[in-house]
Amino acid sequence: MSSTDLRAEFARECEHWKSAAERLADVDVVAPAPAWHALEHYLGVSLRGSLRAVVDRVLRLVAGVERQLAAGGLPDDRLQQQLVTVRQAYLRAETTVDFYSDALSTRASPRLGALLRACDHIATRSMAEALTPMGREVPAALTYIDKGLGASILKAGLRLWDGSEENPVATIKVTRHNLLRPSAVIHEAGHQVAHMLGWVPELSARLAGGLGSGELGRLWAAWASEIAADAFAHAHTGFAAAAALHDVVDGADASVFQFVPTDPHPVAYLRVQLVLDMCRRSFGAGPWDRLSESWEHKHPIERCPSDIRPAMAASVKAIRRVTEIVLYSPYRAFGQKPLTALIDPRRVSPQALERLASEAGGTAFTSPYWAWNEAIRLMALNGYRAGLDKSALRTSITTQEQWMLRLGALQSTRAA
Repeated sequence: MSSTDLRAEFARECEHWKSAAERLADVDVVAPAPAWHALEHYLGVSLRGSLRAVVDRVLRLVAGVERQLAAGGLPDDRLQQQLVTVRQAYLRAETTVDFYSDALSTRASPRLGALLRACDHIATRSMAEALTPMGREVPAALTYIDKGLGASILKAGLRLWDGSEENPVATIKVTRHNLLRPSAVIHEAGHQVAHMLGWVPELSARLAGGLGSGELGRLWAAWASEIAADAFAHAHTGFAAAAALHDVVDGADASVFQFVPTDPHPVAYLRVQLVLDMCRRSFGAGPWDRLSESWEHKHPIERCPSDIRPAMAASVKAIRRVTEIVLYSPYRAFGQKPLTALIDPRRVSPQALERLASEAGGTAFTSPYWAWNEAIRLMALNGYRAGLDKSALRTSITTQEQWMLRLGALQSTRAA
């Protein structure tokens, strides 16, 4: 094949990736127009700008290949390498666009969109309570719904799949089964806060050195990131977070006692005991004591695999010390204060929540004022009641849904 014919083929292939990238830049293809319109203005602008920048990078690479073809200055093998680079860049951009396309598409239904806008507000308010006092900008939150048991987050500020553009928003997956008990949204927001303030390395070091045994300390230090997020959810929502977490991780003994050395999550057997101890330490006696007794009855440590049983038994004895380290030790991340000085869990004690309900009266879950200004504590109140018994759970979920729909509608008026 002549060099001219080969370069014509290069040009044709280059045009293919250029055309594909141009289609990828169409925001109406990324998500339906109602999904875009339902976003707060600054959130939509920020996200559109980042997606456009990801695609523009591909188009700049394409333009570079076109210039080289026009100049005829590169050997064919170098041109082939550049086309491979364009192809890889396109696929990474497509991954980014598809991720946000899927996320935004879950918000196209008016009802689901309203519930997710309520989750956006809850996540943003929780981050603001920690970041604003520390003089940090609060990232926008974008929640979306997906299947599975656990929530997750793509943190704002991290590199997207193209390797060059930063994620502009804290993008939080909300699981379908827990949409109306959304304390996990605050857990994921806690990951964002801990990342921005640099809390996890501090907490890890404190756990490594504070449990009296090098082996035990290393075990808990490896779980610092998830413990930090659990503590953040506890400080904001108290028993609501503990009860919801219990219901998510409960299962067969094999999963409850499963230990995976590379997993950042504590062994479920210990994780539930820790969040319940946080309630006990913050609030005294309460329904968490019954839940703790039930947990130990369902999963007695005698059924733990023998190879990890000594570490589990030692960890149980150290739970209260872990609670003290996590909630009440001062950290540079918080201006040499403990987490509980920044976000006081006593604001979501059962007594404080019932006082809130009494003060708000019949308007607690209907008033725009209470919905906007006390969103987190109202969620904590509903979540607390959901953890009491079967009947209370059903009632609280119904209340939560109607309240979140109102909050989502309120959020929508602000977005317009």
